[in-house]
Amino acid sequence: MNDLTVELSTPRGLFFSATASAIDVNTGGGSIHITAWDESYISLLNATEITLQTAAGPCVFMLENAGAGLQGRSFTVLAESIRRIEPEVSAAPAS
Repeated sequence: MNDLTVELSTPRGLFFSATASAIDVNTGGGSIHITAWDESYISLLNATEITLQTAAGPCVFMLENAGAGLQGRSFTVLAESIRRIEPEVSAAPAS
């Protein structure tokens, strides 16, 4: 298995942890796709949306003032604040 261990933290502690097959990071400067095959990644991020492809489905978060790093198969994020973005739920059909 070639999944990544992902940890999202703030100065207050661990916010979210999961195993992901891929990570998509969307910044004002463009998009980055990260897999276990990538060597390393480090960046300082302003307001950034990150999507983790997990076995339970995609998990989407908004990061504020974050630094991220990939070492081996561990992807770690430390952000000033993290907010989970829930997928939109479609309205039930009218009866």
